[in-house]
Amino acid sequence: MLLRIQHETRFSYSAPVTETVFEVRKAPQSDEDQTTLRYRLLTTPQAPVTSFHDGFGNRVDLFNIAKPYRELVIRATSFVRTHRRPVTDRLAGVPWPPAGPFDVDASEYLLRSPLVDPSPALDAFVSQLPPPSGRAIDDLAALMASVRGRLTYEKRATTARTVLSEALAGGKGVCQDFAHLFLGACRGLGIPARYVSGYVNHPGELATHAWCQAWCGEGIGWVDVDPTAGEFSGDDYVVIAIGRDYSDVPPNRGVWKGAAEEQIAVSVAVDAVDRLPFEWNEWASPVPGDGQSQYQRLGPRGVLPQRQGRAAYPNQPRPRAELHQQQSQQQ
Repeated sequence: MLLRIQHETRFSYSAPVTETVFEVRKAPQSDEDQTTLRYRLLTTPQAPVTSFHDGFGNRVDLFNIAKPYRELVIRATSFVRTHRRPVTDRLAGVPWPPAGPFDVDASEYLLRSPLVDPSPALDAFVSQLPPPSGRAIDDLAALMASVRGRLTYEKRATTARTVLSEALAGGKGVCQDFAHLFLGACRGLGIPARYVSGYVNHPGELATHAWCQAWCGEGIGWVDVDPTAGEFSGDDYVVIAIGRDYSDVPPNRGVWKGAAEEQIAVSVAVDAVDRLPFEWNEWASPVPGDGQSQYQRLGPRGVLPQRQGRAAYPNQPRPRAELHQQQSQQQ
């Protein structure tokens, strides 16, 4: 399936702001289940963009705006071909839970993270889970069903900073909270699991989404599961970033200096298309006079020729006075 993703975030301010530093995580990954064919990031006001990979392997686009402005628009457009491997084939005959010890990359996702906090409510949830059947595909489906039985989906019931214990106390939340509960349960069972930020092509539903990947042992690796929908992820899912929880993967994270009120408007569209548009075949430079930033063409399999890891993060000037941090919750 070939998908076109258009994600625009517009920040409006009641007074001029300045000295902005922004991180953007909107570039789809390329792996065994999807291939990013094109990705373009444009900003208004225009700003040079530095791209690197964070400690989890996610692409991050970083830009600064020193001059005053009252509106910032970030537009990301990408074309991704999905070719997700059928879960029934991958998990056929796979035992559960996966046997340890786990490799270093998987073991990191057994640890506590900022938004998946321990609590008596989480301990009680884990203790009441049905006994494992020994079959990965059945037990993952049962765990998703248990999560859906514990939380009720309700838009705006929580915020981007809501920790798992608060969502459990309220008994409701959005996809971010469903994913956090699945992660907490897996970690309580000693199974590595990680948070996924991405998009879904489900007409009539929100295009931004969050789900999980559970470790199913050497030779199988990570398997995508959607606790909110209670299903294994298919070709209509596109992975953007992975981390321990939402705090590692917000699509926008920034600070700015100024005495102003901020309003945020987000527009996301995911559409299936037949082919890559002709005008996207080759890019040489930005559109003349459009006042925006840069076209970005990816290398083989969507890999950027950038340094990787936390050491790739360049030193950047930071606002010195009143600071404001922005995050967009995944509903």
